[in-house]
Amino acid sequence: MHRIYQNAFLLLIFALTNTLAQAQTDSSQRHAFEEMYNTRYAKPYIIAGINVTGTKAFDPNLIISISGLAVGDVVQIPGTDVFSKAIEKLWNQSLVSDVDILFNRIQGDSIYIDINLKERPRLIEYNFIGIKKGEKDDLSGKVGLAKDRVLTENMKLSAVEAIQKFYFDKGYRNATIRMQEQEIVGINNAVRLNFFIDKGKK
Repeated sequence: MHRIYQNAFLLLIFALTNTLAQAQTDSSQRHAFEEMYNTRYAKPYIIAGINVTGTKAFDPNLIISISGLAVGDVVQIPGTDVFSKAIEKLWNQSLVSDVDILFNRIQGDSIYIDINLKERPRLIEYNFIGIKKGEKDDLSGKVGLAKDRVLTENMKLSAVEAIQKFYFDKGYRNATIRMQEQEIVGINNAVRLNFFIDKGKK
Protein backbone atom coordinates (compact mmCIF):
# COMPACT_ATOMS: atom_id res chain seq x y z
CA MET A 1 0.00 0.00 0.00
CA HIS A 2 1.10 3.52 -0.53
CA ARG A 3 1.81 5.68 2.51
CA ILE A 4 0.51 9.22 2.98
CA TYR A 5 1.99 10.85 6.03
CA GLN A 6 -0.08 13.07 8.30
CA ASN A 7 -0.07 16.71 7.25
CA ALA A 8 2.07 15.67 4.30
CA PHE A 9 5.09 15.26 6.57
CA LEU A 10 7.20 12.81 4.61
CA LEU A 11 10.09 10.59 5.49
CA LEU A 12 13.45 12.40 5.63
CA ILE A 13 16.68 11.06 4.13
CA PHE A 14 20.07 12.03 5.52
CA ALA A 15 23.25 10.74 3.87
CA LEU A 16 25.88 10.34 6.60
CA THR A 17 29.59 9.98 5.86
CA ASN A 18 32.74 10.20 7.90
CA THR A 19 33.90 13.51 6.47
CA LEU A 20 33.64 16.70 8.49
CA ALA A 21 32.17 18.63 5.56
CA GLN A 22 29.36 16.11 5.17
CA ALA A 23 28.72 16.13 8.91
CA GLN A 24 28.33 19.89 8.83
CA THR A 25 25.94 19.58 5.90
CA ASP A 26 23.88 16.97 7.77
CA SER A 27 23.70 19.20 10.82
CA SER A 28 22.52 22.09 8.66
CA GLN A 29 19.90 19.94 6.99
CA ARG A 30 18.67 18.58 10.31
CA HIS A 31 18.23 22.11 11.56
CA ALA A 32 16.38 23.14 8.40
CA PHE A 33 13.96 20.21 8.64
CA GLU A 34 13.38 20.78 12.34
CA GLU A 35 12.63 24.42 11.66
CA MET A 36 10.19 23.50 8.89
CA TYR A 37 8.35 20.92 10.98
CA ASN A 38 8.24 22.89 14.22
CA THR A 39 6.90 26.12 12.77
CA ARG A 40 3.28 26.96 13.52
CA TYR A 41 2.85 28.93 10.34
CA ALA A 42 2.90 27.79 6.73
CA LYS A 43 5.86 28.91 4.69
CA PRO A 44 6.18 28.87 0.89
CA TYR A 45 8.87 26.62 -0.58
CA ILE A 46 9.91 26.26 -4.21
CA ILE A 47 10.35 22.74 -5.56
CA ALA A 48 13.88 23.07 -6.93
CA GLY A 49 14.51 19.47 -7.91
CA ILE A 50 12.64 16.19 -8.42
CA ASN A 51 14.47 12.88 -8.51
CA VAL A 52 12.81 9.53 -9.34
CA THR A 53 14.16 6.27 -7.92
CA GLY A 54 13.00 2.69 -8.38
CA THR A 55 12.11 2.91 -12.07
CA LYS A 56 12.97 -0.03 -14.30
CA ALA A 57 10.87 0.29 -17.44
CA PHE A 58 9.19 3.68 -17.09
CA ASP A 59 10.76 6.99 -18.06
CA PRO A 60 11.34 9.09 -14.90
CA ASN A 61 9.96 12.12 -16.78
CA LEU A 62 6.71 10.21 -17.33
CA ILE A 63 6.46 9.51 -13.60
CA ILE A 64 7.00 13.18 -12.77
CA SER A 65 4.42 14.22 -15.36
CA ILE A 66 1.79 11.84 -13.95
CA SER A 67 2.47 13.07 -10.41
CA GLY A 68 1.52 16.61 -11.38
CA LEU A 69 4.60 17.99 -9.62
CA ALA A 70 7.01 20.28 -11.43
CA VAL A 71 10.22 22.12 -10.70
CA GLY A 72 9.29 25.70 -9.91
CA ASP A 73 6.02 24.87 -8.13
CA VAL A 74 5.48 26.77 -4.90
CA VAL A 75 4.07 24.76 -1.98
CA GLN A 76 3.00 25.80 1.49
CA ILE A 77 4.54 23.71 4.28
CA PRO A 78 2.98 22.69 6.57
CA GLY A 79 -0.55 22.42 5.23
CA THR A 80 -0.09 21.46 1.59
CA ASP A 81 -1.77 18.38 0.12
CA VAL A 82 0.04 18.44 -3.23
CA PHE A 83 2.31 15.54 -2.25
CA SER A 84 -0.50 13.26 -1.11
CA LYS A 85 -2.39 14.11 -4.31
CA ALA A 86 0.71 13.28 -6.36
CA ILE A 87 0.91 9.89 -4.66
CA GLU A 88 -2.78 9.27 -5.41
CA LYS A 89 -2.30 10.17 -9.07
CA LEU A 90 0.55 7.70 -9.43
CA TRP A 91 -1.34 5.03 -7.52
CA ASN A 92 -4.47 5.46 -9.63
CA GLN A 93 -2.54 4.76 -12.83
CA SER A 94 -1.95 1.17 -11.61
CA LEU A 95 1.67 1.50 -12.73
CA VAL A 96 3.19 1.09 -9.27
CA SER A 97 2.74 -1.22 -6.31
CA ASP A 98 4.27 1.22 -3.83
CA VAL A 99 5.19 4.90 -3.89
CA ASP A 100 6.58 7.45 -1.42
CA ILE A 101 7.52 11.08 -1.83
CA LEU A 102 10.51 12.00 0.29
CA PHE A 103 11.97 15.36 1.26
CA ASN A 104 15.64 15.06 0.40
CA ARG A 105 17.15 18.49 0.98
CA ILE A 106 16.28 22.05 1.90
CA GLN A 107 18.31 24.98 0.65
CA GLY A 108 16.93 28.30 1.78
CA ASP A 109 13.37 28.47 0.47
CA SER A 110 13.97 25.62 -1.95
CA ILE A 111 13.20 21.95 -1.39
CA TYR A 112 14.43 18.90 -3.29
CA ILE A 113 12.24 15.81 -3.37
CA ASP A 114 12.55 12.15 -4.30
CA ILE A 115 9.73 10.10 -5.78
CA ASN A 116 10.55 6.58 -4.68
CA LEU A 117 8.46 3.84 -6.26
CA LYS A 118 8.18 0.18 -7.04
CA GLU A 119 6.92 -0.57 -10.53
CA ARG A 120 4.41 -3.27 -11.33
CA PRO A 121 5.81 -5.83 -13.79
CA ARG A 122 4.75 -6.12 -17.43
CA LEU A 123 3.05 -9.29 -18.59
CA ILE A 124 4.95 -10.67 -21.58
CA GLU A 125 3.20 -14.02 -21.95
CA TYR A 126 0.90 -16.47 -20.20
CA ASN A 127 0.48 -20.23 -20.47
CA PHE A 128 -2.20 -22.77 -19.59
CA ILE A 129 -0.67 -26.04 -18.47
CA GLY A 130 -2.44 -29.35 -18.05
CA ILE A 131 -5.27 -28.89 -20.57
CA LYS A 132 -5.87 -29.50 -24.27
CA LYS A 133 -5.06 -27.01 -27.01
CA GLY A 134 -8.74 -26.33 -27.80
CA GLU A 135 -9.38 -25.40 -24.17
CA LYS A 136 -6.32 -23.16 -24.17
CA ASP A 137 -7.67 -21.32 -27.20
CA ASP A 138 -11.06 -20.88 -25.55
CA LEU A 139 -9.55 -19.62 -22.31
CA SER A 140 -7.32 -17.06 -24.03
CA GLY A 141 -10.37 -15.02 -24.92
CA LYS A 142 -11.89 -15.24 -21.46
CA VAL A 143 -9.13 -14.47 -18.95
CA GLY A 144 -8.87 -10.79 -19.92
CA LEU A 145 -5.07 -10.79 -20.06
CA ALA A 146 -3.17 -8.76 -22.65
CA LYS A 147 0.50 -9.18 -23.40
CA ASP A 148 2.93 -6.31 -22.81
CA ARG A 149 0.60 -4.67 -20.33
CA VAL A 150 1.26 -3.70 -16.71
CA LEU A 151 0.12 -6.60 -14.54
CA THR A 152 -2.00 -5.87 -11.46
CA GLU A 153 -3.17 -8.10 -8.64
CA ASN A 154 -6.75 -7.59 -9.78
CA MET A 155 -5.89 -8.85 -13.28
CA LYS A 156 -4.39 -12.03 -11.84
CA LEU A 157 -7.38 -12.63 -9.56
CA SER A 158 -9.82 -12.03 -12.40
CA ALA A 159 -7.95 -14.48 -14.64
CA VAL A 160 -8.13 -17.25 -12.03
CA GLU A 161 -11.83 -16.58 -11.47
CA ALA A 162 -12.48 -16.69 -15.23
CA ILE A 163 -10.77 -20.09 -15.52
CA GLN A 164 -12.77 -21.45 -12.59
CA LYS A 165 -16.02 -20.22 -14.10
CA PHE A 166 -15.10 -21.68 -17.51
CA TYR A 167 -14.78 -25.18 -16.06
CA PHE A 168 -17.66 -24.79 -13.63
CA ASP A 169 -19.97 -24.03 -16.56
CA LYS A 170 -18.72 -27.20 -18.26
CA GLY A 171 -19.61 -29.29 -15.21
CA TYR A 172 -16.18 -29.44 -13.57
CA ARG A 173 -17.13 -28.24 -10.11
CA ASN A 174 -13.82 -29.08 -8.40
CA ALA A 175 -11.31 -27.65 -10.84
CA THR A 176 -8.13 -26.34 -9.23
CA ILE A 177 -5.91 -23.62 -10.63
CA ARG A 178 -2.42 -22.83 -9.41
CA MET A 179 -0.90 -19.65 -10.75
CA GLN A 180 2.85 -19.10 -10.99
CA GLU A 181 4.42 -15.71 -11.70
CA GLN A 182 7.80 -16.17 -13.35
CA GLU A 183 10.38 -13.47 -14.02
CA ILE A 184 11.66 -13.41 -17.58
CA VAL A 185 15.44 -13.20 -17.69
CA GLY A 186 16.84 -10.65 -20.11
CA ILE A 187 13.72 -8.46 -20.28
CA ASN A 188 13.48 -5.57 -17.85
CA ASN A 189 10.73 -5.96 -15.23
CA ALA A 190 8.86 -8.58 -17.26
CA VAL A 191 7.00 -11.71 -16.14
CA ARG A 192 5.05 -14.63 -17.53
CA LEU A 193 2.07 -16.22 -15.84
CA ASN A 194 1.73 -19.98 -15.79
CA PHE A 195 -1.67 -21.42 -14.91
CA PHE A 196 -1.48 -25.06 -13.85
CA ILE A 197 -5.00 -26.42 -14.30
CA ASP A 198 -6.46 -29.63 -12.95
CA LYS A 199 -10.10 -29.66 -14.02
CA GLY A 200 -10.89 -32.84 -12.09
CA LYS A 201 -13.94 -34.92 -12.89
CA LYS A 202 -17.44 -33.88 -13.87
